[in-house]
Amino acid sequence: MLQLLISILGILITILFVVGTHEAAHFSVAKLLGVKVLRFSIGFGKTLLRFHDKKGTEYVLALIPLGGYVKMLDENEGQVSPEELPLAFNRQPFYKKFLIVLAGPACNLVCALILYWLIFVIGFVTIKPIIGEITPHSIAAAGGLKPNQQIVSINGQTTSTWPSIMLRLVASIGSPTPVKMETKNSDEKLETHYLDLSQWQINGLNPDPMASLGLTPYEPPIPLIIGVMAKNSKALTSKLKIGDKIIAINKKPVKDWGDLITTIYNHPDETLLFTIERDHRKLDIPVTIGSKRDLLWTKYGYLGIGPHFDMPPNLLHRIQYSPLTAISYAWQQITDFTYFNLLLFWKMSTGKLSLQSLGGPITIFESAGQALNYGFISFIGFLAFLSVAIGVINILPIPGLDGGHIFIQMIEAVIRRPLPEKIIILLYRLGFLFIFAMMLIALTNDILRMHWFS
Repeated sequence: MLQLLISILGILITILFVVGTHEAAHFSVAKLLGVKVLRFSIGFGKTLLRFHDKKGTEYVLALIPLGGYVKMLDENEGQVSPEELPLAFNRQPFYKKFLIVLAGPACNLVCALILYWLIFVIGFVTIKPIIGEITPHSIAAAGGLKPNQQIVSINGQTTSTWPSIMLRLVASIGSPTPVKMETKNSDEKLETHYLDLSQWQINGLNPDPMASLGLTPYEPPIPLIIGVMAKNSKALTSKLKIGDKIIAINKKPVKDWGDLITTIYNHPDETLLFTIERDHRKLDIPVTIGSKRDLLWTKYGYLGIGPHFDMPPNLLHRIQYSPLTAISYAWQQITDFTYFNLLLFWKMSTGKLSLQSLGGPITIFESAGQALNYGFISFIGFLAFLSVAIGVINILPIPGLDGGHIFIQMIEAVIRRPLPEKIIILLYRLGFLFIFAMMLIALTNDILRMHWFS
């Protein structure tokens, strides 16, 4: 129950932060530049909370948390009294309208910059990107990669974490130029490899870039010995004990902790036969698996056991910088993820990346909850990444998004007259149709990812 409440809290904070800061930027700049704001809304649909300030602006919290909007006084959206015409958005000079619209995406990027700066100042520990296994006849194998090598750079750019490696590699999907990868062996000897990603494809609802490339990150073996039991769990009321070595479940051998967790996860409220080793004797013990529900109310198995294991220090790498140095690294994160998001959009548009990889609101909400459960650094990292994504998406020149508004404003500034109303209506209809189609695809992907469809 506590985990579920933390997940819900994560979702609420995410909505208020990412959407709230975006819309607050539009709102603040509009007010600063003398444009009257009629409504400031977080969410769409049925109003949950409403109040007005002394200047008549309506503040709304709505039911559907998939965005927000700032409604300004505008002759294109209704009648405006003669005395308020100077306060109307459509009567403002180009630079004011440009700044008001640009404020939202710009604020998302500035917030992400602050969050990444905070992460680098606080510091975090990550696992060194060491290769575990190489799939025969794969792209990784063709490039000469070997187990136990540490990936140190891609195309000359340092890669100290697995996410940074995936970013560099995914950015090169379909590239006719081989990717240059530098690795370090256990004897510190450097090797250079060239990976041909021209035919690399990442498909599926749950894409795994590393697996499709043919390499598996190294994970030290974790003994299948019960080291901890969670409070108020089924494990405590079972006949299992700390120190038991798990050999099989329902007579099927258990390979590792991942295999064990998957088996438990897929059998909520069922009784399974555990074969264990205790005091050099094999025992068969029936164990009733408990259950929990995730944010989508999907039931999954939960027993409450875990290993007692510490990651070997030689596999860990701490990343932390001084407040001044952290600025450049935070800026690098912003530029990398901005480029990454734009590249993903382009690759999806050209068919080099499957639309199945799109995630919708359910994926975002689940990720928000999981990130907060993982800890503070993980959560603010998620907020930063999502802020960049929202900022980049909104700057795309698609009518209905901020970038579409800017695109139309720039056309009108060049031709020095407003576009005909029929053309604007057509552009916005096409834009909203495109946005609706993308949201429908993303939501469909979310539904197909749900456990009861898997």
